[in-house]
Amino acid sequence: MKPEYVIDGRRTTTLEAFYQEIGQVLLGGKAWDENLDALPLVLRGDYGQLPETFRLVWQEASYAQSALGYNETVRQLLQRLRDCPPTVLIKTAWALRAALRGQGPTVYDWLVEIIQSQPNVELVLNELDEL
Repeated sequence: MKPEYVIDGRRTTTLEAFYQEIGQVLLGGKAWDENLDALPLVLRGDYGQLPETFRLVWQEASYAQSALGYNETVRQLLQRLRDCPPTVLIKTAWALRAALRGQGPTVYDWLVEIIQSQPNVELVLNELDEL
């Protein structure tokens, strides 16, 4: 049986809050770069001692999905626009345009995709009443 780590969807209501929750649960509060590029490194164990393979259970996933929806996506894309290099400016602007229309991937989708792309991590999206 794989070791299991549990993150609480009620504490992952913004991207920054998700980073804090991951840092607490997987790294015991140890500092990490707290960005989407560093998340795969955390999941691989580059920032701390993690088992070779593990299960990541995201409790209250539907709550997190709602909180990390289009409003949070717009907020994150606006932040990116302020800081992004010219080479990704147009791509970010198009993503923002779609998010403002309630289209395209959300922050929640970004996170799920990153986690699921890690071969060493089994992601389980759960609701508390399913246990």
